[in-house]
Amino acid sequence: MKNKIKENINNPEVLEQLYQQNKQDYSKSFTELSEEYNSDLVKFWKIRLAHETDIKAQEFSKPDLLIVLLLSLVTGLLAKLPTILSQINTEFFYTRNLAIIIFNGIILYTFWQNKIFNKKRLLTYGLIVLILALFLNLLPNTGSDSVMLSMIHSPLLLWCLFGLSFISFDYKNMAKRIEFIRFNGELLIMTGLFLISGGMLTGITIGLFSEINMDIERFYMENIVIIGGVAAPIISFYLIRLYPTITNKIAPVIARVFTPLVLITLAVYLVSIIFSQSNIFEDRNLLLLFNVMLIAVMAIIVFSISELDKSKKKNINVWFLFLLASLAIIINSIALIAIILRATEGFTPNRTVVLISNILIFVNLVLIARHLYKSYYDPNQLNTVEQTVAKYLTIYAGYTIIVIFILPFLFGLK
Repeated sequence: MKNKIKENINNPEVLEQLYQQNKQDYSKSFTELSEEYNSDLVKFWKIRLAHETDIKAQEFSKPDLLIVLLLSLVTGLLAKLPTILSQINTEFFYTRNLAIIIFNGIILYTFWQNKIFNKKRLLTYGLIVLILALFLNLLPNTGSDSVMLSMIHSPLLLWCLFGLSFISFDYKNMAKRIEFIRFNGELLIMTGLFLISGGMLTGITIGLFSEINMDIERFYMENIVIIGGVAAPIISFYLIRLYPTITNKIAPVIARVFTPLVLITLAVYLVSIIFSQSNIFEDRNLLLLFNVMLIAVMAIIVFSISELDKSKKKNINVWFLFLLASLAIIINSIALIAIILRATEGFTPNRTVVLISNILIFVNLVLIARHLYKSYYDPNQLNTVEQTVAKYLTIYAGYTIIVIFILPFLFGLK
């Protein structure tokens, strides 16, 4: 590295490439060599490296690490309540409280990260979580569709609360909303890597102990795995903040790689529907899967846009995204027809929720496709695509509140 720096000490482009290839080695080598040179370029690099060192020193702090460990431990212990207190029904507890436990840890850490110590906001958040927890746990354990839908949508409400805390309650700021959407991709990737690594460690550990005739599987699963699993998002959040360059490029790259693959898959699937023996107009599970697919398409579009060249006209990647959105609209239209036909037989909780959610997603996709088409000819329109998704979050949040707190009573808890 030192030799490469010496050879290119007056070449800013090569120096930048060397830095990006191995930042740690470059910083160490350049610092050792910098005293031998006195050019403006060398002075610039001295300032840049010193500044980045200061940032890293500020990012790592013992209080921050202690908060992460404390929140992880508390979150893990709350998740272990059914094993600690045998009188608690495990299925009942987890279906109604697991999302609250996990998101509560992440949200409280976000409060700490953003230095939100305002008593009014803390009390408001605490009151909302308390109301949600009481409401979900007081719903009858009848297995009714409306109650089940209320529980399924509770993580979405908690995700909205996570978003509010992430943007420091500046809900009118679209740029912060877009940043939050992108951050979710990074958090999902980091959490996934953490869980995969934890799964490998679990398998190796249990296997090693079994070879010496010690069965630790039950203890390990009930203690280490549960605590580690629910703490994974908090620790992942901490690692992303500590090392921001780890994942901020992965989500967009993955999205761009999968864009043509998803496009081909949707095209093949659309043709397959015609020849399939499964009746989309009667298959409830298929209609629910459609919603998941449509949300995934919107996520791919948002993450892909952040990596696109916003100065390039007629970008083929923009055209791919437009085609992807258009195919999703066609499939959504088929799903809407199926749902409306089912609704003619009478409205049920499932039909009502799937119908409304599909209408909301359909409108959102149409707006996205419209702006993507314009962006193909005018790259400046790409920012509008992200803003469309960001603005729509308010509508999704309102819809989620209605499904959780009002829908069960509209159908008499049936």
